[in-house]
Amino acid sequence: MPPRATRAAQQVLARQREAAERLKREVLGADGSLGHPYFRGLNRRIRRRPVAATLADLERACASAGVVWIGDFHALPSCQRFAADLLVSLRAAGGLALGVEFVYTRQQGLLDRRQAGSLDDAAFLKRIHYREEWGYPWEGYRDLLDRARSLHVPVFALDAPPRRGFEGLARRDEHASRRIAAIAAEDPRRQIAVLFGESHLAPTHLPARVRARLARRGIGRREVTVFQDPDPAYWQFLREGAPVPAVARFDAGGFAVFHTTPLAKYEAYRQVLERWREDVPPDEEVDLTPAVHHLIGVLLGWLGIDPRKRRVRHGAGWEEDLADTFPEVYSGPEARELIGPILEEHGRSREEVREARTLLASQGAVYEARSNTLFLVRYLPGRAAGEGARFLRAVLSGRLFAAADGGPADSLARAYGSVFNEALAGLGARLVDPASSAAGGQATGEVAAFAGAVLRHADGAGIRTRWMEEHRRFETTRGSRIPAELLGPLRSSRETRRALARDLGQRLGAVLFEGVRSGRLGPRDLRRLFSRKLDPSKAQRVVIGLLRGESGC
Repeated sequence: MPPRATRAAQQVLARQREAAERLKREVLGADGSLGHPYFRGLNRRIRRRPVAATLADLERACASAGVVWIGDFHALPSCQRFAADLLVSLRAAGGLALGVEFVYTRQQGLLDRRQAGSLDDAAFLKRIHYREEWGYPWEGYRDLLDRARSLHVPVFALDAPPRRGFEGLARRDEHASRRIAAIAAEDPRRQIAVLFGESHLAPTHLPARVRARLARRGIGRREVTVFQDPDPAYWQFLREGAPVPAVARFDAGGFAVFHTTPLAKYEAYRQVLERWREDVPPDEEVDLTPAVHHLIGVLLGWLGIDPRKRRVRHGAGWEEDLADTFPEVYSGPEARELIGPILEEHGRSREEVREARTLLASQGAVYEARSNTLFLVRYLPGRAAGEGARFLRAVLSGRLFAAADGGPADSLARAYGSVFNEALAGLGARLVDPASSAAGGQATGEVAAFAGAVLRHADGAGIRTRWMEEHRRFETTRGSRIPAELLGPLRSSRETRRALARDLGQRLGAVLFEGVRSGRLGPRDLRRLFSRKLDPSKAQRVVIGLLRGESGC
């Protein structure tokens, strides 16, 4: 890669990292934890150079260990679910016990009753004051306890109050170490898995105290530590141009697993803090408006636009600061409930409403420009950023709140206009979320499955692949007239046309993203793309020109 391209690619990664770091500082910086000496040991441990490994490597290492430390980022249910999955392979190796942080040792009797089935979850949570004393999402811990019960793995409560403040961290480590050492002494052959906050698992903290206590009893235990989604290792892989693996190894006794991006991790913690601050009940959704607006701000940084200084004119006819136009956001059940009525209020047809509902269910996020509303099933950084890019496309091109004009009569023009907009959505996802870049943007996973299902229903299996291959061949020519074999599907049904436009748009989004990574596209070029008032009759020429890499498109 030429020096300019290398610098541009590094800048892309730096901006993606800064977006996550900014959120991290926001949610963790307020309490002083980022600079506290207790956390330095963890930082040193997870900054070692990782190498890609496999789940089989991890399971083999854990199977031969006497103590398996599993780092827990409490706000992420996926962390507890990983621990639950690991129990299965550990249990197969022989006797096993599980130690957990989220229950106080004094509440062991209540935990035993819950695991025995004589205390239901509602009563258990009330009796241990779960919401007041722990407060993190319950579903991951519930799944962990259920898995332990199904495997007949005894569960031990390891923590002691109070949990607030830094002064009690060492004392809590000391308490947990006594408990773990006692469990090990009861049956030296029994393996112990411990799920504890990742900061406690620095080599000089809880593991060192347990090691010392066991040594005094003449017990030696091989240890393996598994960290979940450590930021330094995640960025290290991306910096070296490698995909982030599911499993990585720091050394013989240290592993990392990856299932969540840093941006999603810290947003999950922000939601927990918001829930605590506003005293939101567990069965109610936390407002995702700040999260979505943060992503839109990141995209505006790529465009070199200060939203407080940029005036925009709406399709409805008035002007205001861009910062005041950010979309309304509805999330969770509220999004599913309101998407239909809101779209109907703004003149969307029954077919358009049905399509939007389907997209929300499969994609998880939908932006609607007439009402300036973004619907989000849950926080998905790449997809939310992609829909945020649709908002920027609408507001910067003057189409925000614009009433329906009937659109161009030619279905070909509609298709390529949709391709252009899909491309900007895919570009937005990639600019913000490294996972979108690695996975090929938004037209993967559920979205691809949805598009494929539409096409299989409409035109038979394989049409999507054949059409894309034919389009690639056409791009290699210098022709301007679309071949008949491409025109047919585009002029068939609305569902087929929209699905193919999504597919081709995501490929164009990848082309544009590579333009940014190579340094060919800068803020000025991005502003031009997002603000361009694309004449439908010229959409085909513009899209194909961009796919061919032609200048001036």
